[in-house]
Amino acid sequence: MNASTNLRIAAVSVNHNTSPYMELMVRSLFARHRADLPLALTIYDNASTDDSSALRAYAAQRDVPLLPSGFALDSEHNSHGDTLRRFVLEQADCSHYLFLDADVCFVEPNTLDRMLVELDTAPDAFGIGPLMSWDGITPLTPEYALTLTPHIYHSRLHPCCALVRNTPLFRSIVAEIGMSCANYLWADRAEYLDTFQLLTKVLRTHGLRHILSSSMVLHFFATSYEWDDEATRQHKMQRRDSLLAALRNQDNA
Repeated sequence: MNASTNLRIAAVSVNHNTSPYMELMVRSLFARHRADLPLALTIYDNASTDDSSALRAYAAQRDVPLLPSGFALDSEHNSHGDTLRRFVLEQADCSHYLFLDADVCFVEPNTLDRMLVELDTAPDAFGIGPLMSWDGITPLTPEYALTLTPHIYHSRLHPCCALVRNTPLFRSIVAEIGMSCANYLWADRAEYLDTFQLLTKVLRTHGLRHILSSSMVLHFFATSYEWDDEATRQHKMQRRDSLLAALRNQDNA
């Protein structure tokens, strides 16, 4: 890896009443990666009202700052992109940024090391994302994902687990247009651009693309907002709690 000697990853995630998911993400991040991976994680919290005591205890154990984002759970618009933008502009001293959703779980060893190597072999790529899985076993293929929504892989670098090179161009575009959602008003239609999607489009105009890794992560999808029916929500929470219990037991062994 050419950049390994100066490697420093600045990672960020946002908690939005997703404290058990966030604890699972952070525990899996440390459990599946080498101890000397030069990564510093910061968690921002949108004034969550769920029980975050276990998350806070584990974050303190790992020296992970858990800071107020300045936004509430009921902000007028999705505040995720605003928080990520501020983080990028405040964290200049890094080689890469890592954007993590609270509801991701690392299930394979050394996922980020593999993503770093794969990104390093693609000089025209500004960033890389993993394959996603609903169950942590079978990856969601790009072909099938396209039948669901292009937002998963194709039309943007999905911020659920996005590793991005820190370049002056990237920071300049983040400063100018941000990382938030947008409604683009064509003459005959409106196009919704999800978090990171407008940024992805602008980077393409500079000849830069995003790529997919051979690594896979478990992504629970849509846990920050109550979009699921009750049966789906319960299934996700049961899976989450099972994985979380296993990692807690592993740490306590």
